[in-house]
Amino acid sequence: MRTRSAVLLAGGVGYSLIAASTRPFTLPADVLTGLAIAAMAVLVIVRWPLRPRRARAADGPPSTDHPYRPYLPWLGLLIVFVVWELFNYLVHGTRADHPTFSSITDAIDRFYLLKTLMFLGWLAAALVIVRRGSRSRPRFGKASSPG
Repeated sequence: MRTRSAVLLAGGVGYSLIAASTRPFTLPADVLTGLAIAAMAVLVIVRWPLRPRRARAADGPPSTDHPYRPYLPWLGLLIVFVVWELFNYLVHGTRADHPTFSSITDAIDRFYLLKTLMFLGWLAAALVIVRRGSRSRPRFGKASSPG
C-alpha cells in the first residue's frame, strides 16, 4: 500500500509541476486541467456505487432511514464558494474590496511553487472525494468476532 501511495504522490507532484508551468487560459493549461477533471470523473463513475450506502449504527445493521451520502459536505462547500463568487462578482467596487475566489487564487498563482501546491491540493481534494464515496471499504484490519 505504501508503494501505491508513493506512486500516486509522485505522479500528482509531477503532474502538478507540469500543469503549474502553463499560462492560464492557454490550450496546454486547459488540456492538463481537463484531463485531470476527466480522470476524476471516470474514477467517480467506476468507483462510486449506483445507490448510496445506508449508514451503519455502531452496534447494529445498516439503517434504513438514513442513507450514507458522502458528497453532501462537498456540495455544501461548493454552494458556499459559488455564493461567495456571485456575491463578490455582483457587488460594485474593486476586487480589492470584494475579492472573488478566482482573484485570490490569481494572486497566489503568480508564484510557481505556490501554483504547484495549489494544483496538487486540488488533485488531492478530488481524490479524497472519490475515496470517500468509493464502493470499496477501507482495510483497517479484520474485525474480531466475539467468543
